[in-house]
Order: sequence, then structure tokens, then C-alpha cells
Amino acid sequence: MKQNLKYIFISFLIMLFYTKGYGQTQQIVLSGKIKKEVVDSIFKKLATNYIYLDTALKMGNFIKHQLNTGAYDTIKTPKVFAAVLTKDILSVYHDGHLSIDYYPGFSEGSGIKNPDVEKQQIAKRLKFRKRVNFGFEKAEILPGDIGYLKIRGFFPPDKETKEMTIAALRFISNSEALIIDLRNNEGGDPDMVSYICSFFFTNRTHLNDLYVRKENSTTSYWTTPDTTLKALNTIPIYILTSKETFSAGEELTYDLKTQKRAVIIGETTGGGAHPVQPYTAGNGFVANIPFARAINPVTKTNWETVGVKPDVEIATDKALDAALSKITASGK
Repeated sequence: MKQNLKYIFISFLIMLFYTKGYGQTQQIVLSGKIKKEVVDSIFKKLATNYIYLDTALKMGNFIKHQLNTGAYDTIKTPKVFAAVLTKDILSVYHDGHLSIDYYPGFSEGSGIKNPDVEKQQIAKRLKFRKRVNFGFEKAEILPGDIGYLKIRGFFPPDKETKEMTIAALRFISNSEALIIDLRNNEGGDPDMVSYICSFFFTNRTHLNDLYVRKENSTTSYWTTPDTTLKALNTIPIYILTSKETFSAGEELTYDLKTQKRAVIIGETTGGGAHPVQPYTAGNGFVANIPFARAINPVTKTNWETVGVKPDVEIATDKALDAALSKITASGK
């Protein structure tokens, strides 16, 4: 299951950055036959993989109904079709992780291993992660000896990602307090969340569980206390959030909040606690389907749809100043 999760979150993060910054490839000409194939495929993928079977069937049946009643007849382009399918599915239940995209370059893989191709893909992923600095946008020491980390996303904690994480944390490790800015963080790998959290606890701590319906399995996430940067085990932590903070960004926030390890400042987060996997839906379409749900060991629930409520609620553009003021007032 751990290997599958690594693949899932690498794929998701690459697609996230790709679709926002690098454009897409060729467009197909939609036909009634293609639309039916796509809808039928999405129905099957939802029924097999979506975290709640009853909701999956309602979603799938609704887009089948829309197709059969002609609601999609006038749609001419794949991107519009993907957007309308997403809108219709989310009208049944608004899961912030669920979407349909048109992404002809995506493939789940054929299962045939070509060493040369695999080596090229590994190199390509590493180049991409380096381009976005493994998710770490800023590491600074602010006036008053306050450490500041801005993290945009969480990549799987492999050797290169761990090296960058340790470098960033070492840089701020002598600070009196730490601000982690997740206002633009839209998610990533839960293994990375637990890896980062491991620096912030003295004892081994149970952070989160992920339950997968298809496999009827649960994966637990625990900290592995770090002994190299001991000052971080007890450093006061302040997390900045916005309504854009999502998924694994919310998990780190929720984990540290429920463990009473951080003060949360900003806006209530986006409300996405269902990890997502991209599946091919045929003809260049991709169904991003939530396949698991988080279960916090303290609250026995998660932040799905409701988000993580901050301890200090304030507009996101004022959150950093509020954190600095709170740190100054506390003397830490």
C-alpha cells in the first residue's frame, strides 16, 4: 500500500503543477460514442474505487442520466466536457478532491517494465521536483529570531526530498519559534507529513490513519522522533492557513492542532480529507477519484468538507503579522 501511495501522490503533484503552469496537448473531436465511453468508464472507476460506494453509485448514475437525456449533446470540446462532468458529479456530493480532467499525456501504466523508460521517468520526476525545490518555497530567519518556512506541497520523502527537508529545517533550527506557512499548500504525500512532523515531537506519536475502501485496509502514520535537530522537538510552532490550504496541507495542520503542538492562525482550510488517485477514463480523460479517508486518532474523524478551523481566525493576508504579534506577546 505504501508503494501505491507514493505513485499516487507523485502523479497527483505532477498533474497539479502541470495543469496550472504548463498547458496541455492535442484535443480530440468529441462524438456521442466517445462521450458514452467516457461516462461508462467513470461510472465503473467510481463504483470500484470511491471511498463511499453509495455516493459513487449516485454520482455515476447521475452523469449517465445526464448523458441519456441529452445534457451533453451540444458539448464540442474535451476540456468543456471534463468541466461539466466534474460539475455534475460534485452536485451529488461536493468532494474537493474529485474531478475529471482532459490530460492525454497521462497513463496509469501498462504493467510492462522497460528499464530505459523507467529510468527516464525517474529522471524526469527528479527534474520536476528540483524545479519546484521539493515543495519548499522559502526558508528564512525573520526579525526576533523567528524561523519561517513556506511549503507549497509535500513530495514523497525519498533521499533527495529528505535532504532538502533537513537542509530547510536545519537552517531554522536555532530559532526561538517557527512559523510554517501553508496558505498556498494544496497537498501531497501523507508520508511526507509524518516525516516532517517527526522533527516536532520528543516521543513516537500516532498522527493519522488512512482507510481504503477497495482493499478494506488501514495505513497508520506515526512520527519517528528525530535526534539530530533536537531543538525542533519542543520549538513553539505557528501554522498559517487560508481557504486554499488543502489535503495534506490540512493534514499537517490538523495533526499538529489535535496533538496541541501548534497554534493555527488564518482562515478555515478547504476541507479535503480524501486522498485522490488519477485513473484513465479513456480517450484522454482522467478521473481523479478519492479512494481513502483520513481518521484522526484523537478526534476519530477528519476535516472533510468542514476544513480545519484556526485558533486565531483572521484574513489570510494578515495571518503572518498576527503570528508575529502573538509570538512577540508570548515572549517566544
